[in-house]
Amino acid sequence: MAKYVVTSQKVTVNGTDVSDACARAELVLNAAEVETTDFGSAGWTEVVGGLKSGQLTLDFHSDFGAGGVSELFQDLVGTIGTFVVIAGGTAASATTPEYTAEALINSFTPVAGAVGDLATFSVTFPTSGAVGYATA
Repeated sequence: MAKYVVTSQKVTVNGTDVSDACARAELVLNAAEVETTDFGSAGWTEVVGGLKSGQLTLDFHSDFGAGGVSELFQDLVGTIGTFVVIAGGTAASATTPEYTAEALINSFTPVAGAVGDLATFSVTFPTSGAVGYATA
């Protein structure tokens, strides 16, 4: 398996490429722990995977211009958005998988920072439904 340095993730929100404003992308997939311990467990806890969930975190450089990423998120709060992240490239392939997720855009912090800081914002959204995975 090849190792790679993160340099060229592609990120889209509802079909809009926001890669030029995105500085970090993280998608976490989870399965709930469901306990199945019984008398045959010999004193050990036993668990199985339950419902799956995901969380998408993105860090952006603020851009308040027309068509900028800040304007994009302003109108999406409270809606379900479609997010596509291509890990390590610009097109899905065996070495640059594409993840597609519907996520609830439940918050947006348009203004944050101190004097002299680069204007940035971070968002973390829960996924809604299955997260797609493609290599072509």
